[in-house]
Amino acid sequence: MTELLSAYIPTILQILLFLVMFGMGMTLTIPDFTRVGIAPKAVFTGLVNQIILVPLIAYGIVLLIPMEPMIAMGLMVCACSPGGAVSNLFSYLSKGDTALSITLTAISSIVTIFTIPLIINFSLEAILGEASKSIQLPLGKTIFNIFKLTALPVFLGMFINHKFPATAEKSKPAIKWGSITVIVLALLFMVLKLEEIGDSWSFLKATFLSVILLNFGTLAVGFFSAKFLKLSTKQSATISIESGMQNNVLGMTLAMSPSLLNSPEMAATPGVYGVVMSILAIGVIAIFKGMITKEKTK
Repeated sequence: MTELLSAYIPTILQILLFLVMFGMGMTLTIPDFTRVGIAPKAVFTGLVNQIILVPLIAYGIVLLIPMEPMIAMGLMVCACSPGGAVSNLFSYLSKGDTALSITLTAISSIVTIFTIPLIINFSLEAILGEASKSIQLPLGKTIFNIFKLTALPVFLGMFINHKFPATAEKSKPAIKWGSITVIVLALLFMVLKLEEIGDSWSFLKATFLSVILLNFGTLAVGFFSAKFLKLSTKQSATISIESGMQNNVLGMTLAMSPSLLNSPEMAATPGVYGVVMSILAIGVIAIFKGMITKEKTK
């Protein structure tokens, strides 16, 4: 790979993320943000899982499992990047509550503009200590950078959906499956970048255990916390998927963007998470689909 292509990989990732979020916006409407009034307990449970419990689980793993600081930071970056269009697709395929999934995606895409810099700055100080001062993220600037990469394309997509609803409706299948294509492309670019600074296989081995624990842990906590609050299996499955299926393209972009963390090493963890999450999703979809179907036949 030429040095020229390498230099543009962070920009390419930002473009890919913009496209994913724009496509997601084309599937959203204003009622998706206001549906909280219809199912407040389910929405609140999902948001608490996504925004609070998932980062706490990740931090617990960082404290328990010895790992390199940059790998640990990558896990925290991954944990504060909530699911997007792909989690909506997985929820749909598992026969979950797709409306709830879309609502959680819509609200979290706005809320995390403010929570991501707070979680990352805390993690930098807790994990890197004094070394964190060289990469501490200014709150205002970081919120703006995350806004233009996430919320702005979502709002633009919603505008297109509002103005051209028929076109947006026809585009939904392509948007959902196109998001998976973007994830694959983003992973390829990340691997190319990692090969410049080391062996990508070594990064896979270094991140694998923590990624598996985070994925299984968040899926389990999402499901059982919802069940504990007496939500339906359909809602519980959706909250589990929204908790466990993180937006790894966002995580990789946050890690590699020159205006944010500017660290390919940190991008390795969300990249590996994306691979593991996609493989586990096959089993997760089958399990939840069976549980929901069984519940309906009772």
